[in-house]
Amino acid sequence: MSTLVETQPVWLFGARGMLAGEFLRLLGGHPGFHMAGAVSRTPGALSAAHPQLGTDAHTCTPDEAQAAIVDCAQSGGHPLIVFGLPHGESANAWLKLQEQLGAAAESVSVIDLAADFRLKDPALYAATYGREHPAPAELAQFVYGLPEFARESIAGATRVAAPGCFATALQLAVLPAANAGLLNGAQPWILNAVTGSSGSGNKPQPGTHHPHRNGNYKAYSLGGHRHEAELAQALGDMDAPLYFLPHSGPFARGIHLTASLPLEQVVSTEDALATYASAYASEPFVEVLEQGVPELRTIVGSNRASLAVHVRGEVLTVLLSLDNIVKGGAGQALQCMNLMQGMPETWGLPVAGMGTA
Repeated sequence: MSTLVETQPVWLFGARGMLAGEFLRLLGGHPGFHMAGAVSRTPGALSAAHPQLGTDAHTCTPDEAQAAIVDCAQSGGHPLIVFGLPHGESANAWLKLQEQLGAAAESVSVIDLAADFRLKDPALYAATYGREHPAPAELAQFVYGLPEFARESIAGATRVAAPGCFATALQLAVLPAANAGLLNGAQPWILNAVTGSSGSGNKPQPGTHHPHRNGNYKAYSLGGHRHEAELAQALGDMDAPLYFLPHSGPFARGIHLTASLPLEQVVSTEDALATYASAYASEPFVEVLEQGVPELRTIVGSNRASLAVHVRGEVLTVLLSLDNIVKGGAGQALQCMNLMQGMPETWGLPVAGMGTA
């Protein structure tokens, strides 16, 4: 006999965005959560922004959502809020909501898909994003949500900051070797990655709109990309010279990263492979290839990251592919939500790729 499970209500702010659409797609197949409110400043049918969802649901306004969240929390419920807002808006939205919730804010769980709470040092945030942090006192309340390296901290947390898409790829590729002491911290670490047009969001802009990218390939942010700061934060006292160069690719979804990392000592490909295989042996969403190289077509649509390693001379090459809006965005957020709420980590998350990119 089947047992009905009471699902937890989720309010998604910024419901018309690219990551929001992917989050709603994944949430639709989750057995433990239900969408209580898709929140947007632009009212109307959700299908206008995300026809792929096949829903007749409508968005609600921020004021309507705020009233419902306060009522839920003050009535003994445990609402979960997901901020899919543009960078810089989540912190102010959370401060406003906290004021309305009062003491009931303690019963509310929050996960931010944007960059507002990823960096713990307000000075590093200001240097990275070119503005002062709007809520520096809140930074310490948020756990950095990369499950492969912060699972215990995420489990049971009530405030989580989802990592950036490039930052996820960078850390998954670099941290096992860095943590094992394989890398030379005095020589440059060269990191190149190409991303699809979905990383630029729903709104067409010159240079990032897909018709401009199709059949084209170019580098950008030559002076440094903001996601370097998340890798530097993870490395802690290892102040390695990071040179990350992102590229714009002629496809919609996915990130392919090539990391060229200077070795501290002679290491064979087999030894490097063993280091990565050990680091990710129990991880449900990271595969370490013993043969071949990762390809976008195998991981697009999944919450999986695929990587391979090779040593040539004094350089360790790590190749890694992931879907920027699943493992690099909405899927990772849902993975964190599962951990936060004590649910099976893999619930609602696809392991299989679509086979096309």
